[in-house]
Amino acid sequence: MKNIKTTYIKLLSLVGISALMAGCSLFSLDRQKNYEYDKFILDNQLHMTAWDYLKSRANGSPGNPSDTIFRWMKKAIDYCGIDTMEYMKPDRTYIFLHNDALRRISSNKVAGGFFFDFPIVTALDPATGLPKTTAPATQWTQYDKQTVKKYLLYLIIQGNYNFNNIPAGANTYQTLLPAGSVATRESKLGFLVTPATIPGATDGKTTTSATFSYATTGTGFDPDGKIIINLGNTSDSKLYINGYNVVRSSGYYADNGSIHVWGTTVFPTR
Repeated sequence: MKNIKTTYIKLLSLVGISALMAGCSLFSLDRQKNYEYDKFILDNQLHMTAWDYLKSRANGSPGNPSDTIFRWMKKAIDYCGIDTMEYMKPDRTYIFLHNDALRRISSNKVAGGFFFDFPIVTALDPATGLPKTTAPATQWTQYDKQTVKKYLLYLIIQGNYNFNNIPAGANTYQTLLPAGSVATRESKLGFLVTPATIPGATDGKTTTSATFSYATTGTGFDPDGKIIINLGNTSDSKLYINGYNVVRSSGYYADNGSIHVWGTTVFPTR
């Protein structure tokens, strides 16, 4: 009787193991095969230049026509005439802007992003010379081409910086934007006083937005063409621009540099 019971238990164990192995195959959990597959999915090596990556996710593709997250950044590049070779040169860090960082749409209206935060000036206050009424932009053509170009130059950092070489804390880097650059005044950007009146701050867990002021003496762009990338000293190691603006996704390695993506307005000054 004891031998029969022992044999029965062994048979049940064998059946259980077989069922488990079958279940693993059924739900795509084959150990060696799918370990390699998952590793490929998580690969942050893009195997293309930053320019090719931007284009691949700006206009969609036959396999994924709805993948247009950089469409409005690509429109800015096309409109202002910036040399696209800047996105192919080596040793660069690129700040890419998701569509939401430029024009977030809610109820069919522009409700966030660059177009909303730097609206078009429709009337000036004759007493102060400051914008009296404004309206969110709907197209890049409402902005001066040179101002758009300068904004894009601010989003390209000299040097290749990623998680392997960005120290924790605030790090100041030089962008391609020349020192002393000034924005035109068709939008509120041209009245932005730089740098921020009160810098933004983050401890990696909470953030405080920067405080900006607007005046007729505003220039719109960082006076030195510099940007701050802050690596939060937390387990998720998020990146922040100019003290408080948190990254949307980051850590991509293009053939010619690194790419980090923001989904909210990047103010072009510290």
